[in-house]
This record gives sequence, C-alpha cells and structure tokens, in this order.
Amino acid sequence: MKTSFQLETHPHPTGHRVRALLRIEGEAPSDDARIPINLAFVLDRSGSMGGGKLEAVKRAARDLILRLHPDDQVSVVAFDDEVRTVARSGSAAEQPGLLRDLMSIQAGGCTNLSGGWLQGRALVQERLRSEGVNRVILLTDGLANAGITDRTTLRQLCSDALSARVSTTTVGVGGGYDEDLLGDLAEAGGGFTYYIERLDQTGSIFEEELEGLLSIAAQNLTVRIRPQGGASLITVHHTYPSVAEADDVLALSLGDLYAREPGELLVDFIVPESPEIGEGAPAAIAEVTVEADAWAADGSLARKVIRLPVVFDPAAGAVSHPEVTRVFTLLEAARVRREAIERGDRGDAGGAADLLHEMALALDDSAVDDPSVVAEARDLHQMARTLREQEAMMESDRKYLYAKERAYSRNRRGAGDRLDR
Repeated sequence: MKTSFQLETHPHPTGHRVRALLRIEGEAPSDDARIPINLAFVLDRSGSMGGGKLEAVKRAARDLILRLHPDDQVSVVAFDDEVRTVARSGSAAEQPGLLRDLMSIQAGGCTNLSGGWLQGRALVQERLRSEGVNRVILLTDGLANAGITDRTTLRQLCSDALSARVSTTTVGVGGGYDEDLLGDLAEAGGGFTYYIERLDQTGSIFEEELEGLLSIAAQNLTVRIRPQGGASLITVHHTYPSVAEADDVLALSLGDLYAREPGELLVDFIVPESPEIGEGAPAAIAEVTVEADAWAADGSLARKVIRLPVVFDPAAGAVSHPEVTRVFTLLEAARVRREAIERGDRGDAGGAADLLHEMALALDDSAVDDPSVVAEARDLHQMARTLREQEAMMESDRKYLYAKERAYSRNRRGAGDRLDR
C-alpha cells in the first residue's frame, strides 16, 4: 500500500488555503495467492420482478458465478414475502446444481428485504473466510414492505455485520426501489450501491462489482486527519462516512481499496499567517494516518498503518496542480447533483435544471482538459435538458443523479461510467 499527497495552494483572507489530494494505491495478490471470495446473492423475486427483470438478474448472477475461482464459496437466497435458500454456501464442486437452481427462481409476492438479507448474512457466516472477502449482494426493485422495515434498524444490522467481517453491496433495479435506503445499507455495510436503469446494464453492473472483488488490495480503509500548527480542516470534498474523534481528529471510512482504482481523498485546510508554521519555512500543517487490512503478494492479510505529514511551504506562493484541479472539478459536479436532487424533491425541477446547466457550462469553460470532465459536462447538459422538457424530476432521473453522485463522491467512477444514459 503506497500513499502520496498532491497539493494546491491559494491565497486566503486569513492566510492560505491548502487543497490536498491524498492518493492510496494498493496491489492485489498474485493469481497464485488470490483472495478467497465468499458471496451470498440475495435476489428479490417479488411480483414486480416478474418478466425481464428477474431473468436479466439471474443471467448476470450466473455469468458472475462462472467467473469465480472453483474454490470460492457461493450461496443464493430468493425472497418475496417468504425467504427461500436456493443454495447453501459451497464451492462449485460442492454444489453442481447451483446454476440450474439459480435459473429456476420464479417471481412471487411481497418484499421481505430484511429476511432475505439476514439469511444471506447467515449463509456467508457459515463459511466465513477470515482472510478473504465475505459479502452479501442484495438486489431488489421495490421497497421493504414486509419483515423489518425500519431503516435505522436495517442500517444497524448492516453495520453489525460489517463488524463481523461481512460486507453488503446493494443493487436497485428500475424505478420502484428506495435509493436512499439502499445507499444507506451499502454505506453501513462497507460496500457500494448500484442502479440498473435499463436491463441491458445488468451484466455491466455485475461485472463492475466482480472486477472490484477480484482486485481488492485492502479492506476497512480508514484515514484520520489531525491538523497541526494552527491550521484547520475546513472542507472534505468526498462524502465518505466520517466521525469526529478526540484532539480534533477526523476519521473517514473509505471502505475497500482496489488495485485497479486508487483511493482518493480531497480536503481543504486554512493555514493562517502565523509563526506557528515556521515563519515562512516549510512546515507540517497536518498529520494523516492511513490504516487498512491489507493483503500482501503472498495472500496473507495484516493490519497496515502509514503516517505521513501534509507539508506546506508558504514561500512557494500560489501553486496549481492539474490532478488536484481535475478531482476537485468532478467533485463539484457531484455536489451540484446532490443539490439538484434536493430541489427536485421540493418540486423545483426548473431550479434543478438551472443548477445542472450552470455546472455544465462551468465545466465547458474550465481549463481542465480531461475526457472525464468532458463526459461529465455532456451528461449534465443532457440532464438539464431532460428536466426542462419534462418540467418534473421523474423517479428514474432522481435515481440516475443519485447513482452518479455517489459514484463520483465515493471514488467509484468506474461504476458511474457504466451507468451513462
């Protein structure tokens, strides 16, 4: 696991604004020492999943299972108002009828989301791999309307499972599910939340999750920031879960670290003109501690702790960095998507369209020459046009904005790119 900082500095009325981009790179174990995977697929088979939805999901789950290692553990749960264990946890050799049983699932009644998830968790825990990935993949197109329906309780269940080394990824299909609930469950469960807007995206979304699982370099990635020398942490641009600790320390949970996609955290400090920063000499304005359960090349798992300073040189004057600017630009676009959702929830689709349009123009006029920024500007222009033409924010529009915002603000841009309309 490697860490580095890239800095931008700008004048501020009280001194200096220092924008710091932390990058965390991991390396997955070799193929000979690959990380064992223990998965439970929890599939909604309620009546609304009938027809094309359920068939697309089953095919995508089948294709994912076929790409796993023969020794990986897989279980399958199907739920409507009742919960049925389709396959207990086992390897390919232990359950030769797994794919047949998966493809035989048929649509039924209501949505006992909690019951399905609880059974999936139990099956994963039966074959818990202390040095592997243990995950429940929960997929639904509806609301939790049977079993446990209180979202605070559901979130706590996912958090408790994560403490026991079982993470949760959620996948929403179509327009009827609660994206805020599924997002909360994935956040508490240390996984990610996906949105399948069109059935032809199903395989791509499952592929994104599998590619992540196969490239995991570390889990339980936590970053702690402690300002020093009179500096203050004023903005965290990513939206990772965070908690304030003693001595002005902010702890952020970044989840899994993927070898194919470095972890990122963008923060702003205000550094006052003060003798405490060395009277113009370079000085540390913060200490950052990075902790994670990291895999070594031989497949062994160990807790790794890295401490590094954020060093600021006031004599250098204003300094720009193209990568810091690019990441900040994309995170600003994500922030505007959040604000547009809030306006849409208040019935102000026109105001949401104005926000998106203004951000798109700002991206067009920016000096950032990067394909991801160009694509984001194009997408925002399209969303603004859609909202104006409809004069309302539809459920599918809200889910799309939510999924794209979450992907960028949690550094899962690959997931966001697979969602493009």
